[in-house]
Amino acid sequence: MVASTESKRLPESQLMLSPSAKIRALIPVRYLLIPSVALLGIGLAVYTVRSQVPRVPVASAAVEPPTSPFAQRIAGIGTVLPATDIVSVGTAIAGVIEAVAVKDGDAVTEGQLLFRIDGRQTRAELEASKARLVVAEAKLAAQRALPHVTTLRQSDSAVASARAHVVDARGRLERLDELGANTSTSRNERPRLEYELAAAEAELERAVAQRDEVKQGAWPEDLDVAAAEVAVAKADVTRSQTQLEREAVRSPIAGTVLYVDLDPGEHVVPGAEQQAVALGALDPLHVRVQIDEMDAWRFRPESKAVAAARGGSRAVFELRFVRQTPLMIPKRLLSGDSAERVDVRVMEVEYELDNPHTMMLLPGQLVDVFIEAAPESLDAGQPS
Repeated sequence: MVASTESKRLPESQLMLSPSAKIRALIPVRYLLIPSVALLGIGLAVYTVRSQVPRVPVASAAVEPPTSPFAQRIAGIGTVLPATDIVSVGTAIAGVIEAVAVKDGDAVTEGQLLFRIDGRQTRAELEASKARLVVAEAKLAAQRALPHVTTLRQSDSAVASARAHVVDARGRLERLDELGANTSTSRNERPRLEYELAAAEAELERAVAQRDEVKQGAWPEDLDVAAAEVAVAKADVTRSQTQLEREAVRSPIAGTVLYVDLDPGEHVVPGAEQQAVALGALDPLHVRVQIDEMDAWRFRPESKAVAAARGGSRAVFELRFVRQTPLMIPKRLLSGDSAERVDVRVMEVEYELDNPHTMMLLPGQLVDVFIEAAPESLDAGQPS
């Protein structure tokens, strides 16, 4: 036991060392050197990466967002529209564009020509219909002009000639009767003369009837037929004129041409998705704003409202209430905000504003609309 205890004692050289020397003597050098080198490498790596990454300063907003002039307000996105809304003009018939009479920005009046579809065939049919109308009217005029003077003279002459034949036949038969039965004549002579007298009388009746018919003029039935032919010819002319007018597409309103997407030679069809010509009245303009259903109860038609143009403009336009759509619809117009909800319904309200002469606002432009809201403490069921 004594020997084992003495063997565990440290040498006297180690007992005379300082505490730090004793620690170094107890802990091997590799346990300190390797972790120190590793920590130093990590520090150098972090420093190198941070020194190489460029520091990008936080950019300030290029355009300050518009602010509401009302303490209690309802905010919404508005779309600028013409007072007449956007009128998309198309064609009711298919065809090839012959000419385009307007361009973007032109002011047009109601009924002014916008574009024309090729109507050469229709114009040819119109000329043919006019010619048929002339023929039908001439036939009707001829029927109404009856009887003609020359025809009357011919009928009178025919009656006089037939009457003369009757007188001649009757005279010969009377002379035969005056001679008596002892006259040396053929027994067939009297029947022949009687036959000639009857034929002459029948011819006289026929001539008189023809003269009466000529004097009567045109029959009512013939006049009706001629008048019907004139009516049919006029209907053909009207149909061709209507078709030709349909091929000339005209402006339904007085306003400004907002958009033209037509070229001569282009084929158009009815009901196409292509917006051929868009029209609208630019003075005044309307703004249609969508109000979130969560704020709908705070809206009042008599509340003040303003529209602020985007893009750094400080222009603010006062709005006048026009109408409110009495139906909640799904939200379609988005602002792009990451926190914006899309699974909501909105109420559409339309306002009117005076269009500035500088054309600062244009149809289709988005504006920020601020509406003075009713206090939140006001019960929705009570009048404001």
